[in-house]
Amino acid sequence: MPIRIGQRVRLCSTGEVGVVVWLWHSEEIDTTDTYVAFFGAQFPTGAPSEKPYVLRYAASSLEPLEP
Repeated sequence: MPIRIGQRVRLCSTGEVGVVVWLWHSEEIDTTDTYVAFFGAQFPTGAPSEKPYVLRYAASSLEPLEP
């Protein structure tokens, strides 16, 4: 499953979950860079109680999740 904007993902190294908010293919490192809004160990039910934090990762560091 290709990663796309709006895709739910899990960070392979920590298990944290989030949603891809931006991505692009980087010619420099020949991979897809992503910005992911992370929520922590699980997705919130309804509106999150805190703002998610946004971090940049290579797409290869992420596991796509089903919607």
